[in-house]
Amino acid sequence: MWSWLLHRITGVILVVGLLYHFILMHFMGHDNYSYNAVMQRLSEPSWKIFNIVFLFSALYHGFYGLNGVVTEYVRNNSLKRILKFMVFTVPIGLAFYGFKIVFF
Repeated sequence: MWSWLLHRITGVILVVGLLYHFILMHFMGHDNYSYNAVMQRLSEPSWKIFNIVFLFSALYHGFYGLNGVVTEYVRNNSLKRILKFMVFTVPIGLAFYGFKIVFF
């Protein structure tokens, strides 16, 4: 129950984040995506939090959906075990890498 609800919540977070991104980058002027503007945004704590929340939401939402596909459609048990292991370990590695990029 909670995983299903979190999947829906992360979907809403992704939609809101994408809308905010498109409005900021494509409709608020061309100076928003210059190198200096991006570096200034990335130095602010609020943008770091936004990026981390967006990253974790995308990872959870995408890999939870992929887990559902593996569960429903893969019939070979050994292949299913390998894919499930990857579905749970790859996002952890990507989360650490993304966290490193945002904060260091």
